[in-house]
Amino acid sequence: MLQPGHSGTEELTDLIYGAAFGECSWQDFLDRLANTLPNGRSALHYHDLATPRSYVPSVSGFDAKDIEQFNQHFAAVNPWIPKAMLVPAGQGICGEQIVARGELIKSEFYNDWLKRQTGCETSVGVTIIRSATRTFMLSTCTSSTDADLNQRAAEQYTYLAPHLKRAFDLLRKRDMMASGHGEGRDLLDSVGVGVIYVTENLRIRSMNESAERMISNNAPLRISPGGRVTLPSAGSAAALELLSLRVNTHAEPHVSLVRATDGAAYRITLVRLRSDIFVELLSGPTVAVLIEPATSLLPAERREHLRDIHGLTPAEVRIASGLAAGLSLREMAQANGVSYETIRTQLKSIYTKTEVNSQAALVSLLMR
Repeated sequence: MLQPGHSGTEELTDLIYGAAFGECSWQDFLDRLANTLPNGRSALHYHDLATPRSYVPSVSGFDAKDIEQFNQHFAAVNPWIPKAMLVPAGQGICGEQIVARGELIKSEFYNDWLKRQTGCETSVGVTIIRSATRTFMLSTCTSSTDADLNQRAAEQYTYLAPHLKRAFDLLRKRDMMASGHGEGRDLLDSVGVGVIYVTENLRIRSMNESAERMISNNAPLRISPGGRVTLPSAGSAAALELLSLRVNTHAEPHVSLVRATDGAAYRITLVRLRSDIFVELLSGPTVAVLIEPATSLLPAERREHLRDIHGLTPAEVRIASGLAAGLSLREMAQANGVSYETIRTQLKSIYTKTEVNSQAALVSLLMR
């Protein structure tokens, strides 16, 4: 496994969190990644294996014609895509490890697109998020035929994969609305977020496995025998009622932090999904209820490291853990029963002790 600092890995990790926090762009990350391999051409791309559908939202090195041809035809005949489903998510892989070189060079994909259109010979990639038929990947096409160089690149992608998944976790609320209901549910499941779709009269239309698991484990949300959702706080309950009204088409999303009976904190987000007006008239509105633990993903040894190496106080460890869990400063103030200014002061102290100067840099440090 590559360690931070090797061949730009630390810089790439910082760019991932910088993009998640808006301090740089995904284009900055892809441009830097493309430069790690000869004639590198990098892309974030999504594939639905049940159809020929593909979507390539961000690229570096490819031109518009490359991507247009890929989407229109060559994604469907790319021999790497179905074979990549056999590789565990998060494991970096070279093209030759899933499709033999001799087989690849006989393919239409290689001869008419990879070699002729882009001037490349192979690819290195990693699956970031996967459901039963869908996959979201990062890959770089390259002219390199150096097996050792390409393998080191694959190891680097393995290192970057959990950071990429965490970054997309931090951005999930923004991305969810661009997906269909079923697809959004699958992606949220993959990052451990419960989602319940509620229609008028607060009755459940469907929920994902994460939601079912959280509810069975005492999350602060109840479901009546008739399938009606009940939220614990008066403010959240009133917001859900408002969002579920047929006549209410402009209600703003609602976010609250609540505690279960065992003291565990959860963040509940309510979002009215956009639907065709005729669909709403026939079927009623749909509200997505997102529920997620407002706790750190940091293991105990990492929290101990923050205390022992960086000298963080227990309160500062809670703040750092909250950032790693994707909480805003105001949400952490609410969760800890202190003022927003107190949280800002504690964050400044954390920056000093860890020798970083931004939330992106801090999360990058925490997740290593």
